[in-house]
Amino acid sequence: MKKPLLPAKKVCGGNKQITDREGLVKLLRWHFGHSDFRGKQFEAIQAVLSGRDCFCLMPTGGGKSMCYQIPALAKPGIVLVVSPLIGAMPLFLLFVSLVIGCFLFPALMENQVTALKEKGITAEFLSSTQTTHAKTKIHEDLDSGKPSTRLLYVTPELIATPGFMSKLNKIHARGLLNIIAIDEAHCISSWGHDFRPSYRKLSSLRNHLPDVPILALTATAVPKVQKDVIESLCLESPLLLKSSFNRSNIYYEVRYKDLLDNVFNDLSALLKSSGDVCAIVYCLERATCDELAAHLSKHGISCAAYHAGINNNLRSSVLDDWMSSKIQVVVATVAFGKDVRLVCHFNIPKSMEGFYQESGRAGRDQLPSKSILYYGIDDRKRMEFIISNAENKKGQSSGGSREGSSKKSLSDFKLMVEYCEGSGCRRKKILENFGEEVPPSLCKKSCDGCKHPNQLVQYLEELATIAAGRQRSGLSRIFLSSSNDKVGGEQMSEFWNRDDEVSCSDEDISDSDAFADGIENAKREAGCKASRRAGVNAKIELLERAEERYYRNQNCDKPSHKSDKNAITEAHREASRKRLTDSVKQASQRLGNPSIEIETSANFLENECFNKYGKSGKTFYYSQVASTVRWLATATSSDLTNRLGNVTPTSPCRSKVPTEASPKETVDEGNRTGTTSPELHDNTAAAASTPGPPASASTKLPPIPSFSEFVNRNKPNHNSRTRPLDDSQSQNKRQKKT
Repeated sequence: MKKPLLPAKKVCGGNKQITDREGLVKLLRWHFGHSDFRGKQFEAIQAVLSGRDCFCLMPTGGGKSMCYQIPALAKPGIVLVVSPLIGAMPLFLLFVSLVIGCFLFPALMENQVTALKEKGITAEFLSSTQTTHAKTKIHEDLDSGKPSTRLLYVTPELIATPGFMSKLNKIHARGLLNIIAIDEAHCISSWGHDFRPSYRKLSSLRNHLPDVPILALTATAVPKVQKDVIESLCLESPLLLKSSFNRSNIYYEVRYKDLLDNVFNDLSALLKSSGDVCAIVYCLERATCDELAAHLSKHGISCAAYHAGINNNLRSSVLDDWMSSKIQVVVATVAFGKDVRLVCHFNIPKSMEGFYQESGRAGRDQLPSKSILYYGIDDRKRMEFIISNAENKKGQSSGGSREGSSKKSLSDFKLMVEYCEGSGCRRKKILENFGEEVPPSLCKKSCDGCKHPNQLVQYLEELATIAAGRQRSGLSRIFLSSSNDKVGGEQMSEFWNRDDEVSCSDEDISDSDAFADGIENAKREAGCKASRRAGVNAKIELLERAEERYYRNQNCDKPSHKSDKNAITEAHREASRKRLTDSVKQASQRLGNPSIEIETSANFLENECFNKYGKSGKTFYYSQVASTVRWLATATSSDLTNRLGNVTPTSPCRSKVPTEASPKETVDEGNRTGTTSPELHDNTAAAASTPGPPASASTKLPPIPSFSEFVNRNKPNHNSRTRPLDDSQSQNKRQKKT
C-alpha cells in the first residue's frame, strides 16, 4: 500500500541559499508534502544550484518539475522555465473521468502556476492568452528592486523576441536570473519525434547569458536525440542524469480493431469496466474525436470536445466546466495530472517515442495503470500514407534536404507497427527502443504478450489472414472523414494546429506544419484519383464477375499463375536457416552444451516458423524468425530440451516451397522413368499432327492468364503496355479453347 503524502506546510525558503540535502528535503516536505527525493532529482538539483549545466532524462511521472521548482525555493532570484505546453497539440485527446475530483491540468502553464501559488510559491507565466493588465503587472514586478516572482514560465517563441531577451539581460545584470530550465528538451532535435523549430532558437540563450546554468529535461530521447540536444543548447560539460524508461506500474496491451465486432462498444465497455478512474483517449482526427465523444455521451459518459477546431473562448469554457465537475469527458491537447489510470490510443501513434510519452500520462503517481492501443490495418496504411506525403512536401520545399528525416519518420513508424504486429514482450520492445538492456524477468506478465502469449499468436494469425484477404481484394478505406472541415469560415487541419496559428499567436506552439498539411493534400489527391478510377474500376469488376460466371458454367477452376511479391521463396528460407543456425550455435556455446545438433535444430525451428506463418507472407514469417532468435538468446538448457528434444540428425525438418514443374521437366521425368502417361502421349501426338511452326525441345510456352489476373498484373505498373501474342501463342490459345 502506498504511503499517503505528508502534510504540506506553506513555508517560504527565505533569502539565503540552501544547498545541503537536509535543507532541500525540508523544502520538499514544506511545499510539496513528500518525505524524500526520487530517482535523480537530488543530483539534478545539486548540479544547477552549483552552477553546472545538466541534462536530465526521466520517464513521464518521474518528477522532472521538482528539479527546477525546488531550486527556485532554495536560492533567491528567478528560475526561467521554457515550456512548449501552451497550445501544444500532439494528438487529439479524449479525456475521460468517471468520477471527478479536484483535478489539475499541469501541462497548461496557467494551471501549473495556480497549483504552485496554492503551495505558497510565487510563480507567473507570460503568454498571448493573458490580458494586457496581467502582463503589465508581471513586468512591473520583474522591474522592481526585489521581485517576488520565483518561477517564470514562458514559451520558446517569446524567448526569440528582442524585447523579452532585453528584459532577461537586465534581470541577469542585476544578479537575479539563477537557472534556465528547458522542459520537453527533445523538441529541439530534428531527429526527435516532436521537433519544434521554435526550440532551435533557444541556442541564443547561451550566447546572451553564458554564465547561467541550463537544465534540459525530457522524458523521451534516444541517444542520437540526447547528443543533438546537448550540442544545440551549447551545454558545457553537463552532468548527464538518466533514469530507466521502465514504467513498471503500467500494463501494456494491444487490441485489434479488425477482430472486434464494434470498436466503439469495446471502448465504452472498457471505460465502464475500469471503474471510477480517469482515462485519456488519443484520436488521430477531429472527426474521429467528435464521433467518439458522441458515442460515449450516448452511452452515459458525459463528454465535451476540445481540439483545434474550436475557438479559445469555448476551450476555456470546457476547461472551466471540467474543473467545476460539470462534465466528465473533455477532448484536450495537454498532459494530465496524477489521477489518470487508463490511456487508450484509438489510432496508432507515429513513433515509439510519442507512444511512450503519451501512454506515460497514466500512473504518474506510481499506482497501477493501463495502456491500451487499438490497432487497425487501415489505420496503419493511413498513417504510412500521411507520413510519406508530409515528408515529401517538406523535401520539395527544402530542395530534398529532408530525405534523411523522411526515412527516419518511416523507420520510427515501422517500430510502432512491430510493437503492434509482433509477438513477445511489449515492454521489452519499448525499452529496447531507448537502448536499454532488458532482462527476461523484468516484465513479470505486465503486458498481454507475456500474460497471454498463445492468445496473442492466435490474434496475429487471424489478423494476417484478414490483411492477406484485403490485399487480394485491392484498395482499403484509408480516409474516413472529409478534408473540407471548416470552423468559423476557416480551413482547419485534421491534426494538431490551426493552419493560421502563427497569425493567431506567435507564442503558441504548433507541431509539424508539414505533417499537419500532409493529410489534407493526401486526402485531396486520393479523392481525385478515386473519382478518375471509379468508372474504370466499375467496368473491370463487371468483366471479372462475367469471367467468374463463365468458369462456374464450365464447371472448371479458374487458372492461377499470379505471383505474390510477399511469398516466401526458398532463398528467403535459406537465409533464415543460416540466421537460426548462428543463433543455435551461440546458444550452444553460451550454455556449454555441445550435444545440440546445430544444423538439424536450426532446420527444425525454421520449419516451425514456416508452418506457422508461411501462408501469411514474409512480414509475419520474418517476425516469427526474429522472435525465435530472441528466444534462443535467453533460453535455458531445459527450454531447448523441451522444444528440441525430439529433433534428431535424421529428422526431416525442411518443408519445400511448392513449385510448378515446367512441361520440359515433366517430359524429362517421364523419359528417365521409362514411362509416359496416356494423357501426355495423346497430347504429344495431337501437337505433332497439328500444323504450325516447329518447336524445339527447350521451348516453354508462357501460361495464359485469366482476365482478372491480366488486369491485376498490370495494376502496379500503369506505364507498362500489354504485348500482343505472337502467332504460336495465339494458335496455342485457340487450341486450348477448342
